[in-house]
Amino acid sequence: MRRPGLLSASGVILLGLIVMMTLHEWGNPLEGDNEAFLSAPAITAENIVARQFNRDSGEVEYRLLADNLEQYEREALTLLTGPDLSLNNGNNQWTIQADNGEVRDNGDLIVFENNVEAVSKNNGVTLDTRELHYLSRDRQVSAPDTVTMRHSEGSTRAGSMDADLDTGRMTLKQGVVSEFKGPKP
Repeated sequence: MRRPGLLSASGVILLGLIVMMTLHEWGNPLEGDNEAFLSAPAITAENIVARQFNRDSGEVEYRLLADNLEQYEREALTLLTGPDLSLNNGNNQWTIQADNGEVRDNGDLIVFENNVEAVSKNNGVTLDTRELHYLSRDRQVSAPDTVTMRHSEGSTRAGSMDADLDTGRMTLKQGVVSEFKGPKP
């Protein structure tokens, strides 16, 4: 004569063993690799729109658009794909676009990299470089690498550039060369 309780208990134990073995095999893929877990982005997002406001006036200082964003907590770093920054400096408006970008220091520094183009809508200047830094707190822009500026009178090349957006003062360094268009015959 069979004992149903014994068979049921054996079946439950056998099922429990199978589940435990399966769960053991399906463990966390990053369990043994804490470095991979710590290096993974904490946030990923697409089609980003961010605005920074002036602490005193409440006006928008800049608007930043990006195709993709990856935020890393460990390095306090945010990586951007296709960043597009719009700055309104009262009398002058600038847009800065690049293939890639990084936001550092809690948004106080934005670094644009690869095919950087900055355009001043008011004075018709276009600036091209490989890397451009925007310091939002100080309202300064710098290019540590070669810069080419195109304007209605011609073009100017320099090894590096620093600019203060509030005063409009720009300093070009390292082998500055300007070419001006001559009068048309």
